[in-house]
Amino acid sequence: MLVRKLMVMNENKINVIFFGNNSSVLENLIKHSDVNIKSIFCRPADRNNENIVEVKEIANKYFIPLKQPEKKDIYTYIQYIKDLNPDIIVVCGYKYIIPGEIFNIPRFRTINIHPSYLPNYRGQHVINWAIINGENETGVTIHFVDKGIDTGDIIIQKRVPILFEDNAKILHDRIYYEVCELLSQVTNIILSGNTLPAKKQDDSKASYFRPRTPEDGVVDWDKNGIEIYNLIRALVKPWPGAYSYIKGKKMIFQDVRFEPDLQNSSAGEIVNISGSKLVINVKGGKLLVNEYTIFDENENKTNLDIEVGDKFE
Repeated sequence: MLVRKLMVMNENKINVIFFGNNSSVLENLIKHSDVNIKSIFCRPADRNNENIVEVKEIANKYFIPLKQPEKKDIYTYIQYIKDLNPDIIVVCGYKYIIPGEIFNIPRFRTINIHPSYLPNYRGQHVINWAIINGENETGVTIHFVDKGIDTGDIIIQKRVPILFEDNAKILHDRIYYEVCELLSQVTNIILSGNTLPAKKQDDSKASYFRPRTPEDGVVDWDKNGIEIYNLIRALVKPWPGAYSYIKGKKMIFQDVRFEPDLQNSSAGEIVNISGSKLVINVKGGKLLVNEYTIFDENENKTNLDIEVGDKFE
């Protein structure tokens, strides 16, 4: 176990710069009586990104300066950040890699919140990948930022269960509920003048996952039914959704349940319809589809007459 010696806080509050798009974590920090948010950085404006809209609303609500630089412009904010004299930078879901010229500025350096139990599941979209891969446990880690991707020394972490009925939104909220508690522990350690743990990661046990692409959402009806169920529940709103095609139209699945069934029926075939709900045969069981959306070739929402016996492409 390594430790990084910290100076005793002379001020009453910790001066923080926040990099990221997680509004719940940001607001939790703002409401912490011993934290002073000096500035917020998030990705460039995007009206379609609910997270960014919420971060902007919070910045306006609390009169905190908000910066939204493009990747190539981050370096132009080095002096701005130095002038703010932050004690620490907190990163949570920031789109770009933060250069060393910035993450080394604060006297307590920069920490990142990563939604896995590092060194497992380094990389992007790891909440989604953990569900897709059928994991029954993940975690959350707060670690120091270094030049690698999710490779910095671990300050604190906690395991988080993944239940079979969880979707990505439920798991996301469970993880970030834990984040707020762990962040509070970190700030309390700093305020007490004690040392923050800095445990080296075991790279031999690391796994890395790439960013998810739209093609990763295609349902392969030749796969086991549980694999299909995992894919769908991993990509529910606000993620783009797992999808398949039927009668030339695209169906995005939003809410499904899996029931085991040993009958060897034709996979991808609709075997029952009740109102707007569907039952689809899959290998090893049935998918009970409670919510879905149909899109035409121009990605506009549309309606489609679906009948028992129709089969997905």
